[in-house]
Amino acid sequence: MIEHAGGRVVFESADEVPWDEDVEVVVVGSGAAGWSAAIAAGRAGADVLVLEKLEQIGGTTAKAGGECGGPSTPGELPQRAGTWLWICNHQWLPGLGRTDPRDDALRYLARLARPMQYAPDAPTLGLPRDEFALLEAFYDHGRRVVAQLDALGAPHLRPLADTWDYWADLPENQCPKGRALCMPLPDGREATGAEIVEMMSKAGKELGVQVRTSTPVHGLVVDSDSGEVVGVQAGRSAANAILVRARGGVVFATGGFTHNRTLRAAHLPSPITGGIAARGSTGDFVPLASALGAGLANMNNAWLTPILHEHGAEPVSGAFRLPGDSMILLNRFGHRVVNEKVTYNEMTRAFLRWDEALGEYSNRMLVMLFDASVSERCRAMPGDAPVDEGGGNPLARIGGAAEHEIVAQTLAELATAIDARLMRHQDRFPGLRLADDWAEQAAQSVERFDHLARGGVDVDFHRGESRTQRSRSGPPRSDEFANPTMHPFEPSGPWYAVLLVAGTLDTKGGPLIDPNGRIVRTDGSAILGLYGAGNCVASASGEAYWGGGTTLGLAVTFGWLAGEHAANRS
Repeated sequence: MIEHAGGRVVFESADEVPWDEDVEVVVVGSGAAGWSAAIAAGRAGADVLVLEKLEQIGGTTAKAGGECGGPSTPGELPQRAGTWLWICNHQWLPGLGRTDPRDDALRYLARLARPMQYAPDAPTLGLPRDEFALLEAFYDHGRRVVAQLDALGAPHLRPLADTWDYWADLPENQCPKGRALCMPLPDGREATGAEIVEMMSKAGKELGVQVRTSTPVHGLVVDSDSGEVVGVQAGRSAANAILVRARGGVVFATGGFTHNRTLRAAHLPSPITGGIAARGSTGDFVPLASALGAGLANMNNAWLTPILHEHGAEPVSGAFRLPGDSMILLNRFGHRVVNEKVTYNEMTRAFLRWDEALGEYSNRMLVMLFDASVSERCRAMPGDAPVDEGGGNPLARIGGAAEHEIVAQTLAELATAIDARLMRHQDRFPGLRLADDWAEQAAQSVERFDHLARGGVDVDFHRGESRTQRSRSGPPRSDEFANPTMHPFEPSGPWYAVLLVAGTLDTKGGPLIDPNGRIVRTDGSAILGLYGAGNCVASASGEAYWGGGTTLGLAVTFGWLAGEHAANRS
């Protein structure tokens, strides 16, 4: 037996283990990746058991919702509070009059996955062969996977015709919009992650998939004769542990390590103190796979998002879109530091910058400063969910509570109030205070922003220059200024502030996989019988966030491939 960082691996002849249950495929985790694996295995005729650590199914997928695609136009589905899947070359693109050729798509994927290695004329575009193979698998099989899920109603999917990719303006992106898919509901909404999980679980159960909640997996059983993973040890404690045989294989889809303080501190940048992943995302698969010699990769990357400073260890949601035109982000010195309209993953990178002159992370908390006009126009509507209730808008809903917002008549009063708020949270952010001259510096930053807004060009941070940014910003306040994402602030108070810090949707590093979802060792050989998909493994995306729905697009694709391969082994 091997004990490794809390994970247990037992070596025993498979036929001599006192199994409590015997199935063909065990799936660990019940988010999108887990259900895709279970459905694929069940569709292939396998007997499947899903084991879920938490009391309810769904994982982080069930928390997803709140990313919006901008205002709807006649004939489009409303783009509000939906959860998407991002898939290259899907079956609905021709109906939109668009094509997504393989070579072009792979250049876009590789360009962002490994920007330091990307070489457009190299055979694998500069990426290692094994990493490039995963991008190829994502392109080659994503279309088939979503078509089969759609056919099963797990879920029914439709394209978001006018939703731009996050990097729509890169020359490598020859199909800049239409790759995102949603599940439309009868009332015109786009389905949330919880509703997608519901449809996937329904389809799985119709295929005979069994589900058991409150059953964490904390051990693997490896056949001492063949070296194959043949089952799992699961249960809340040793006293009620069960041994489940998996004749085809075990597919892990247990999420990342957002809520594992040790792994987070070891691998992620210091300003990341938490995230919005389901509380079961504690990196359980890392020690189990490592004990069997699995290679680890991409451990320093995550799906990034700003989160509210007021939130504790388990934030409700991310601030996916900062609303308003007279709105900027300022650091503790009162300086503007980032384009406020870039996508949340890219914006969060600004929080992680190390100030080599001062020896500190000066941006680890950023003040979202906005005026009364933004406060009046840009709050979530009564039917929407603001960020403190699971949505992506960091302003409180109209008529809702706004404890996380700070309001003052002058910038000096606002600075005092912000500093008092920071003092409340010194346990989580020790030493974090505003500079003494924050109000004066903030006034200069506002004056500079107003000047740029009147000129229509943000020469400092290029706000509003991409099609993606403009499409996500909503209708302009007026036609007075050329840049619809920028407008001068009101000349006097009140001033409003929301405090943001760096967080994750979840991490995206872990054991290496091959194109079949098999876990591989550092020498490239597969650990037979062991599979992974979703955020618990090293993501094929590398550093990239290609478009809204990337996380689920990868999850269902590699979950399906893993479940399919495991079922065929059995």
